[in-house]
Amino acid sequence: MSNFHEETRRKLESVFANILQEPVEAISDDTSPLTAPRWDSICHIELVLAVEGAFNVQFTTSEIATFRKLADFRQTLQMRGLAA
Repeated sequence: MSNFHEETRRKLESVFANILQEPVEAISDDTSPLTAPRWDSICHIELVLAVEGAFNVQFTTSEIATFRKLADFRQTLQMRGLAA
């Protein structure tokens, strides 16, 4: 994995850890509302806004509707050329 990919992956995991109030070590592609107790509807909005701010992107409503776990955010960022 390139340094760019690794750095952006870590950045995404750090954003999730901060919003979910979990240690970054507990964050993975499988992190979801089923694995993170704090991830409710309000937290989902906070995650979207925090990821948008961290990566300087704006997600579409249809993209946001597909976000079910961290991997979904990562895949959307990758499709936009931000290899997270």
